[in-house]
Amino acid sequence: MPFLTKEELKTVIRMNKVNRIADADDLIIQQAINTAITEAKSRLTANHKKAWMDGRLRYDVDAIFNATGEDRNPMIHDITKVIALWWLILRNNAGVDYEVIAARYQFGIDYLKDLATGEANDGTLPLLPEDDPNDDSDNTAKPFRMGSRKKFHHE
Repeated sequence: MPFLTKEELKTVIRMNKVNRIADADDLIIQQAINTAITEAKSRLTANHKKAWMDGRLRYDVDAIFNATGEDRNPMIHDITKVIALWWLILRNNAGVDYEVIAARYQFGIDYLKDLATGEANDGTLPLLPEDDPNDDSDNTAKPFRMGSRKKFHHE
C-alpha cells in the first residue's frame, strides 16, 4: 500500500469533484499524488549546506514516506493530501473553493518548512542518526573550524 491513495483524498475533497476535475482519469489523480509526495519530501529533506549541521533535527524522509497504514504520521499524511489537492485543482477549478485550498496549501508548506528548520517539532517522526562529533575522519562535515593561520613573514 502506498503512502497516499486516491480513496484517501475523500477527507479533503468530495470524490465526485475529484473525478470531475480529473475527468475520471486515475492517471491524472495519481500524478497529483506523486507530485505532492515529491514536494513534501523536498520540503523535509535537509540539504548539504553546512548551516544544516547546526544541531537541528534531520528527519528520515524515506522512512516517513515509506510508512503505510497506521504507521503513517497523521499530520504529514493530511498535509500531503492537501498538497495533492492543490496540484489537482490547478488542472481545473470545478466548483472548488480555490481560496480555502490555497490557504490550506500554504499552511501545509509553512508547517513543513518549520519542521525542516526546527521551528516546529514532531517527536513521532523518525530521525536520521546524528553524526559522531568525535569522529575526525571527515573534516568537511563540520560546520566550522577553529584555529589560527600560519605565521606570516615578509621574507
